[in-house]
Amino acid sequence: MGGTVFFDYDGTLHNSMHLYGPAFRRAYAALVTDGWAAPRTFSDEEIASWLGYSPAAMWASFMPELPEAIWQRASAAIGEEMRRLLAAGAGRLYPGAKAMLESLREEGCTLVFLSNCSGSYRDEHLAAFGLGGLFTGAWCAEDFEGLEKWQIYRQICARYPKPHLMVGDRHHDQEVAVRGNIPFVGCTYGFGTADELSRADVLVSTAPEIAGAVRALTGKPPMGAYLNTSVSTTAGSR
Repeated sequence: MGGTVFFDYDGTLHNSMHLYGPAFRRAYAALVTDGWAAPRTFSDEEIASWLGYSPAAMWASFMPELPEAIWQRASAAIGEEMRRLLAAGAGRLYPGAKAMLESLREEGCTLVFLSNCSGSYRDEHLAAFGLGGLFTGAWCAEDFEGLEKWQIYRQICARYPKPHLMVGDRHHDQEVAVRGNIPFVGCTYGFGTADELSRADVLVSTAPEIAGAVRALTGKPPMGAYLNTSVSTTAGSR
């Protein structure tokens, strides 16, 4: 099949709410205890809306009045708790995600990890789930400080064989495809809204469906030729 598939991670391959939900709630409770926030509860949907953002972008949107030193401490606390939970075995890939990657790799696709996560998060997760050997490249926002995901794609795209294709669940991923003029597979089971995936060439409702979408799109005209030709457009579990 050939070509390169760029994969988002959280909300695409990894159901990060198993780690991020409890870690976020714990960090927010600490902000309340320290007098930086008012007590409140958060639904999983509210918390999931921040997934896919860099820490700086998340806190700038969520609590813009919070001093930088405070949000950085809260962000570090979230990261530490997620790391602890991952080590304890609480992390979960979406069902069939790893087998799908293995299938694409066996069919000759080059696979590239492209996420807004930190370098340590990337390394720990690739090791925890045995994914490192499946990706030819593994890039994260920390490797290119200050750049948006679409800008990172432009920095690295020449390294990998064409045609290119982007797979993800958030507007950051769609923007990679739109600005890069490459096809986009939108994952409705992740954490994005329908609007964030409005320009997807194909929508998938489970991770295993990604392989078929890649086969259909590889070598085909990009951006809109297969607009929303999904098996299902109903969001899956979060």
